[in-house]
Amino acid sequence: MIFEFRRKSYTDIQIVEAYQTGDKKIQQFWYDKCRSQFGKGTSNYGGLTDYDREDLFQDSFIILWEKMESHQIYTLDAMVHVTTKKGDSIIPDMLGYFMRIVKNKYLEMFHSGKYVIPINESITSSQDDSFEDTYWDEDPEMEKDRIVSQCLLSLPKSCLEILTKFYYEKKSLEQILEERPENNSYDGLKSRKSKCMTNLKKRITESFAKAGLL
Repeated sequence: MIFEFRRKSYTDIQIVEAYQTGDKKIQQFWYDKCRSQFGKGTSNYGGLTDYDREDLFQDSFIILWEKMESHQIYTLDAMVHVTTKKGDSIIPDMLGYFMRIVKNKYLEMFHSGKYVIPINESITSSQDDSFEDTYWDEDPEMEKDRIVSQCLLSLPKSCLEILTKFYYEKKSLEQILEERPENNSYDGLKSRKSKCMTNLKKRITESFAKAGLL
């Protein structure tokens, strides 16, 4: 992919090599490009203050920067590659790769319990889903945390709302019933929560098995 900026264009290969040769001009171009895409690509990432959002950008960009400087991301045969614990892969789009890192860092923040993602969050259907599990080289525990978060976010809206209120907001079933009269009764809500947890556990188990983590 070629990016245009002030009548200058740089390929992904030139960008990677700039972080290995110290070309400040191209490095600044890439930083600005990532900053711009971050603003557009995270517009629906709720639950964060401006300070949290800035931390998310900086943490994600540093991960990418360190991978390029350490040659974990490198160029070979006119293509960009990344070395992970699962082996080497081709990166077809560096900007997409960066946003993949951003998304996973956001999911980590959610799973930590410090943040609660709004129920209308739609990041699971964002444009960068094609990068799912392609480049993210993480240790098994980090991968498990990410999978749990993604399985939770993939639940039906009603399940996500009930489980978020019960486990993350620490609300009782009585309190949730007051906020969700559509559940009709305490027993009905209790049954629904149980079914949602069963569904979530099934998704997690299947995802762990698919990732070879069982």
